[in-house]
Amino acid sequence: MQKRSAKQKIATLLILVSLIMPLGTPLTIPEPVEAAVFTNQEKALIRQLQNDYAQLDKTPYNSQNLYSIEPSLLDPFNPGALTPAYITAQMAYINYYRYLFDLPSISSNEADNKSAQVTAAIMAAVNANPFVDQHGLENVTKPDFVSQEDWQTAQQVSAASNLNFNVYDESAGEVVKDFVTDSYNLTGADTGHRAWILSTRASQTGIGAAYGTNGYRYSVQTAVFGNDIFRQPTKSSVPYPSSGVFPIELLQGENIAWSLYLSDQAVTGTPAITIKDLDTGQTVNATNVGNYSSSHYGNFQTVITYYPGNINLVSGHAYQVNIQGILQYTFKLYNQVAANQPVYQEEKPKPVVPPTPTEVAVNKLMEEAEALRDSLNSGRKINSIIFGRSYQDGQKFVNLGEKQWFQDYYYYRNPEIQAGILAVPRGRVNLRIYNSPYPSHQKTTYARLLPQNSYAYGQKIQYGDFTWYYIGPEQWVRERTIKKIS
Repeated sequence: MQKRSAKQKIATLLILVSLIMPLGTPLTIPEPVEAAVFTNQEKALIRQLQNDYAQLDKTPYNSQNLYSIEPSLLDPFNPGALTPAYITAQMAYINYYRYLFDLPSISSNEADNKSAQVTAAIMAAVNANPFVDQHGLENVTKPDFVSQEDWQTAQQVSAASNLNFNVYDESAGEVVKDFVTDSYNLTGADTGHRAWILSTRASQTGIGAAYGTNGYRYSVQTAVFGNDIFRQPTKSSVPYPSSGVFPIELLQGENIAWSLYLSDQAVTGTPAITIKDLDTGQTVNATNVGNYSSSHYGNFQTVITYYPGNINLVSGHAYQVNIQGILQYTFKLYNQVAANQPVYQEEKPKPVVPPTPTEVAVNKLMEEAEALRDSLNSGRKINSIIFGRSYQDGQKFVNLGEKQWFQDYYYYRNPEIQAGILAVPRGRVNLRIYNSPYPSHQKTTYARLLPQNSYAYGQKIQYGDFTWYYIGPEQWVRERTIKKIS
């Protein structure tokens, strides 16, 4: 993904079914309601995040302090090398922003940094036009003093990287913030740069930067690696703003689209989206909702972006986002810079209510159900996407990394195993316990369920006219109609 510089230029997610609905009618603004309350845990987290941000390196960089080895952008060509402090700072910012979204840290290595630096230096050598697409270097000509090997490296890396061009002395962190807010994306509101920074499958990156004689700093952050495609996602969804507490600074400014990324769930069309200020009651419809899933930015199955209408964003307020049929969540805004933080609404003590006997029993059964489910998962391939290889003579193969060649790859989903509790009413279930749901494997047993009792199950499958529930090793029960508690 490519962009130009901005200077020129802890809540629970409720995942619902993927129903695509038309945009709703505008909603009215009700009377003000109670102000958002920050819990002690949230306040402690905010203080930690503010402290983390304060400790990030904010040194402005220019052509005088960017390099440990200054590039030679003429004959003989030498890409040079960045000062280690710059790479360290940029990685710290990348991982700070990933932490805001509860994503694990990623790392860079010498080889990927070297390739990114070659790419940045070649773009600087040709003074690549910052206002046209430079992915793959299709809009520039190879200089004679650049080797074919270096040129091919730059073509490949630029096609697989976030690119940033600016003429100001930005810090390493400002480059990353530009990717995260993605407000000057040349391809519009698809938030592709952000998606790669916040990828749930990302494990590595490469960092490069070089100044051209036109005064532009050409920054490269390698984003696409073949091995990452096969990684298990660390989260199922990544909304922007994230749930929980979120810094208002990442929403301030022009042309900052909000987004929702889903790792494995495919959504077609554009859902209706509303944003509500839970402090004032103001509710607005999102505008310019777009679905960019076909681009697979960040290795996500779904990429939805939108603008938050005319919602008033206030530090200290809580907001609810409802992406109809897909996701509903809340977040509370705070100031990244502690000195700008307004006074919190104090948390009111809540009385401790002991669980009822029924709640205790249900919780115990759910623990048993989850243990059954986990026992099945322990010997099961749980990758959510399984790729199939195709080796056919005369066909073109695609290289996705070392020893990874594919032709017309396909995938299928290995569904998650669902655990739960059965409440068995009299006369509504076949009370016999079977050793298998499949007739060819079934043997006669004399074990039975007790009616008007509840049982934990670790898996359910559909076979023929029956739903079968796994209640223990070689123990299955079937039903046509049964009440499911959870």
